[in-house]
Amino acid sequence: MNINHLHSGEFAVITGFTEDINTDSRLLEMGLLPGSVIRMIKQAPFGGPIELKIKDYYLSLRVEDSAKIIVKKKT
Repeated sequence: MNINHLHSGEFAVITGFTEDINTDSRLLEMGLLPGSVIRMIKQAPFGGPIELKIKDYYLSLRVEDSAKIIVKKKT
C-alpha cells in the first residue's frame, strides 16, 4: 500500500519506493528513509497535498510523490 491509503492519525513504516529513481533520491534527501515511522496528519481536499509527520517535523508532499512511497501500517 502507499501513503495515500492512510487515514488521518494513522501510523505506518516506510518499506520502500516504486521504481521511479529520480523521485526516490529526492524523497530520501527529505528524510523519508525505509524503516522510518510516519504519521498521516491530513490530506487537502480535491487531490491536494498531504501532510505527514516524520521524526520531529512536518512534511507536505504532492499526491503524485506520495503515491510512490510504499508503507506498511503500524499496529
